Amino acid sequence: MTDSGPKTYVEPARSWAGLLFSGGFFAVAIGLDAALSGSGVVSHLPGWAIAVALVGGVNWLMIYAVRSQKSLHLSADELRVGEEAVGRVEVAGAALGVDDPELPVLGWPNGQPRGLKGVTLRLADGRDVAVPTRFPDRFIAALDVPAGVLAGVSARGQEVRAAARSEYPLLDTIGDRADQLFRTAGYDLPAIPLEEAALARAKAVFVAGRPPIGFVQLDEVDGLAHIAEIAVIPRWMRQGIGTELLDRACDWARAQGYSAITLITYAEIPWNGPYYAARGFREIEPTPRLAELRAREAELGLDEVGPRIVMRRDL
Repeated sequence: MTDSGPKTYVEPARSWAGLLFSGGFFAVAIGLDAALSGSGVVSHLPGWAIAVALVGGVNWLMIYAVRSQKSLHLSADELRVGEEAVGRVEVAGAALGVDDPELPVLGWPNGQPRGLKGVTLRLADGRDVAVPTRFPDRFIAALDVPAGVLAGVSARGQEVRAAARSEYPLLDTIGDRADQLFRTAGYDLPAIPLEEAALARAKAVFVAGRPPIGFVQLDEVDGLAHIAEIAVIPRWMRQGIGTELLDRACDWARAQGYSAITLITYAEIPWNGPYYAARGFREIEPTPRLAELRAREAELGLDEVGPRIVMRRDL
């Protein structure tokens, strides 16, 4: 048996059906004109010819342009849609549909086009990308990767590293998307932007993934390391990313000589207080500076969502 190599697949971005429909429409219209006007249709033919040329020509040009610039090509080496491509070896899994409207769409910078279905691909570095297609089953079959099991492609092992200053603007978006989880669950969390200046003053900022899918900001409060913010994009939650960031924060604090690390969180929300309690944190009375931070939180409206507590983990 010989190995025929990876399957290839080509899918034009648009079919010629629209052009054929236009031709059929004009054929019917001219036929009706002939039936109603008899021999007078001859005098109408120049006008019909101009209309057919204009409408058909414009339609042909539009379809040709889209097919030339947005068609999907899967070769033995890469997946390409228009000007964008990813290496075939980078594709780790696929699933029908696109459940995150914010996903980048390969080859379509303005988002998912109407009239095409979507396939979500998970890349080897953990990122997801949407691919528009008219025939998702055929496309996935040609990819020959695990299908319908994106949640099973572990996100643990994402690189956790110090954030680059150029990535700071991305972290506010991550925090905002993470806050949407509270609102979806019925908690009316106030919108509090993450200031780049606060990140610049932080003792350390670590991110997971490249580009980042989560981050943790570390300050020093009352002589101890303090987690000022930790957030993960919702679609990456429950895959260990938050725990990896938390572990990195504790490792950093220990290496810096801090005896403990603190944070402020909601006491009753499952992915807040109970989550940290299961990872070695315990509730404490706030020290003076932590009390000031609590007072500031109350001013911002965080206490209206639910009871807030200060927690500490000895290192």
